[in-house]
Amino acid sequence: MTATQVNTLSIAEKEQLYLNLTGKCSIALACFWALLTVEDANVFNDGIFHWIFEGTLLVCLISLICFAMKSWSYKGQFHTKAFWTMQFSDEYTDYVSSLSIRLAFMVMSIGLMMLVVFGDSQWFYDLAGENALLGLAQIVLSLSFLLHGIVVLVKLQGNDNDE
Repeated sequence: MTATQVNTLSIAEKEQLYLNLTGKCSIALACFWALLTVEDANVFNDGIFHWIFEGTLLVCLISLICFAMKSWSYKGQFHTKAFWTMQFSDEYTDYVSSLSIRLAFMVMSIGLMMLVVFGDSQWFYDLAGENALLGLAQIVLSLSFLLHGIVVLVKLQGNDNDE
């Protein structure tokens, strides 16, 4: 969508487009972070799988940068509070935003609570390996970003009947 087309849209439509881009950016960030975590585990050392893996990592990084730059272009299009705090004037967009943030927070809280409870146990280190806490914290963070993005994209798909 060009800049002139965006300028003709209503505030609610601009907020939905921005939230949609934020969801895509969140999914790209989750995939990039998860792939970095897998790379740290040295799963794909050499061969064709290593090149496919590195190519996928590069595609995720480029997608993340593109979505972030495109969402940054919405900075002056609507209220600054909505841009920085994800609190929108459109009721449905605000509902989707708050739902996705709450669900992502719950995944992060439960995951980190499990890490706190089981993180210093010897059986946990035996099961997860040497960098267990860092790797699992990165996975929890990736899952929360992924959930945020999926909820936003699914809810903004045009199905407002399940509110």
